[in-house]
Amino acid sequence: MGSRSWVIVGYDSTKQVYERRLPEGSLSEAEVITMLQRLASRHLTDDEVVSASLRKNASAHRSDFEVLRNGGGRYALMTTGNPHYIASIDED
Repeated sequence: MGSRSWVIVGYDSTKQVYERRLPEGSLSEAEVITMLQRLASRHLTDDEVVSASLRKNASAHRSDFEVLRNGGGRYALMTTGNPHYIASIDED
């Protein structure tokens, strides 16, 4: 049995623009979510970052920092928007 890794992949539309592997134990799920949000924030204006930080029920709220969990067979977390980032657990 091999080791497990977080695989972080960034996409601009359907084109892969980033990939990095990290040992699974180097980040908790909460830390991976924060990292995905930070990566996504690099592509936003200051106003978009502020709006994405508002509570969901606020009228100016944006969903750029929402992280979705894959309900399918493979465990993954994904940011919304474009570019978007995916973090999944992979067996090395």
